[in-house]
Order: sequence, then structure tokens, then C-alpha cells
Amino acid sequence: MKTILLLHGWGGNENSFAPILPYLSKHFRCLAPAFPMFGCDSDNQPDTPWTLDDYTNFIQEYLVTNNVEKCHILAHSFGARVTALLVTRNPARFEKLVLTGAAGIRRRKFSTIIKIKLYKLRKKLGYKKQSGSPDYKKLTNSGKKTFQNIINRDLKSEIKQINNPTLLIFGRNDNATPVKLGKKWVKISQNANLLVYNNSGHFAYLDETSRFIKDTCEFFLD
Repeated sequence: MKTILLLHGWGGNENSFAPILPYLSKHFRCLAPAFPMFGCDSDNQPDTPWTLDDYTNFIQEYLVTNNVEKCHILAHSFGARVTALLVTRNPARFEKLVLTGAAGIRRRKFSTIIKIKLYKLRKKLGYKKQSGSPDYKKLTNSGKKTFQNIINRDLKSEIKQINNPTLLIFGRNDNATPVKLGKKWVKISQNANLLVYNNSGHFAYLDETSRFIKDTCEFFLD
């Protein structure tokens, strides 16, 4: 039985894929680790800010501990960032990839650039009102630095190197990782195809579960 490594998104945990695990487990050995800072275990919290390389090293050690020599990867959002580094470091260790709501290609709207410039100006003037999304505001100082380390890294150069068969699944209504990012990923990757789910947002595997399971299993089993 082949193994699937399931990598959850930012803010998720080892239970993120619970709704689809019973179906995948019929065909595969499924491993769903929790990234440090997000797991259900309260002790699973790094004391210092982490980088994407730290998360990638964590997964590499996890694979060794669980005796995984080769596997498929199913990754959501932030998990796709880690996947890009994992695969470029050791492409032969991984087989097929299913990436949904894949992050990794940096994007900045003009309005975002203006907001950043205004924030920096206000900070110089002594304006201390906290900015950022609700999720960002909930993070510790170490968590905020980790978040910045992650989102500031553009993985286009790594994505260009990926030759593993890749299925990208994006939701038409996804505002976090819009379909246009999926199209960019397909354009710069060597062996990727894109499916767009019209009735899904950022969590396609929850919004259109039956279709997601069917497409994923067919891709991995082919």
C-alpha cells in the first residue's frame, strides 16, 4: 500500500483532513503530521521564529521517523509551500502531488503596497494601532515573525524545478489563493494540470468533498 503525506494549511492541524481520511485510507497509508505552532498538542510550539526551511526540515525528519522512503503528497495552502521545498530537495523521494489552494507564488496588489507604505509612515510618526488580519493579530510575537518569514518567500524558482506529476485543485471562489495563482503555477511548473471547482472556496476538499476524493484517488491510482 502506497503512502500519502497530507500537509495541512496555515492555522490547520493534524485533524484538518479528517473528513476525507476514511476514503483515502481505503487505498493508501495516510500520514497527517501537525506543523509546529498549529498542532492540537499545546507543547508543539517553537520558542523562536521559524522559516520555511525549518518546516521542511521538520517534515523530512518526520518521514525518516515513520520509515517513509517514497510517497505521494496531498497538500493544502501553506502545505504546498513546504511541498515545493521538499520536492526540489529530493524529487525522487516523492511521486505524485495533489495541491489544493496552493500557496507559494507571492502576490501583492497595488492597494496592499499602499497599505504597507502607510503603515510604515504611521509607525514612524508614533501611531501604534495594530494592523493585520484577525488571525495575524492572534499570533505571538514569535508567531508573527514566522508568518512574515513564510509569506515573504516567493517559491517561483522552486516551482519551476518540479517535474513530478502534479494535480492542482483550486476553488473558483477562493480569495486567499485565487485561481490565477493556480494558472501561474501550471505555467511555470514542468508537469502540472489544473482543475477549478466552481462551487468551492479555499477549502475545496470540504466544499466539494465527493468530487475531490474522486479526482484525488483517480490521479494517485492511475
